[in-house]
Amino acid sequence: MISDIETLRRLLCERLCQDVGIEQRPDGVLMLRTHFRFPDGDGYPIYLSELSGGGLRLSDRGHTLMHISYEHDIDSFMDGTRGMLMERIMNETGLSWEDGAFCLDTTPERLSEAVFGLGQALTRLFDLTMLSRTNVGSTFYDDLADLLTSLVDEAKIQRDYLPEIPNAQAYPVDYRIEGKGMPLYVYGIPNRDKARLATIMLSYFHRHTLKFESILVFADQSEIPRMDLARLSDVGGEMISSLASHEDFTRKIIRRVAA
Repeated sequence: MISDIETLRRLLCERLCQDVGIEQRPDGVLMLRTHFRFPDGDGYPIYLSELSGGGLRLSDRGHTLMHISYEHDIDSFMDGTRGMLMERIMNETGLSWEDGAFCLDTTPERLSEAVFGLGQALTRLFDLTMLSRTNVGSTFYDDLADLLTSLVDEAKIQRDYLPEIPNAQAYPVDYRIEGKGMPLYVYGIPNRDKARLATIMLSYFHRHTLKFESILVFADQSEIPRMDLARLSDVGGEMISSLASHEDFTRKIIRRVAA
């Protein structure tokens, strides 16, 4: 059992003061020195400035997105499921967004808390780069289900619906919804493989003269190869580029759902 708690507390405070500090650059800008690191070993550049109202602002000045851009297209990264997760993290941690930089405003009295809060938030944001396509796809389907049930009565939704066609078990529909005149088939498209599969399924339905409308919801439409997207558009109905397109998603679903 630890007996000398006061000694440990004193040592901890001394070490923290040594490991976290404020440095002034030649141009006068203040930077914080911390142990937060990107996977490549670079430290988090955390800048400190004074707000006009008397508070303080911590900012990464865009360095987090710069590191992400080494392996990812930023526009694509901030769209779709990852974009939704990024927005959720920012809301939970109080981060704001300014010209590509993540910022956290605080008071002098709460500066130490804000430093660690910003470091943790930037780590969570950078960790989004580690989401595999499988994980993103899994989250995408969960988010799609949540959005649908927020707009449509669950009693009108059938998941993994099997149409009345030969060999129906090989052609399940992600979601069948009671429509205004004919049923609405909703497919989630998280990747190229699902885009190709949906093309085959919809073509099969047309060959068997099924009466339906369809909406294709992408995790990120820009990641689907052009030829695969062209084939899918030939047989599918309306498309929604990502779940982040909330207004487009809501408008297209509500317009076709029976009251």
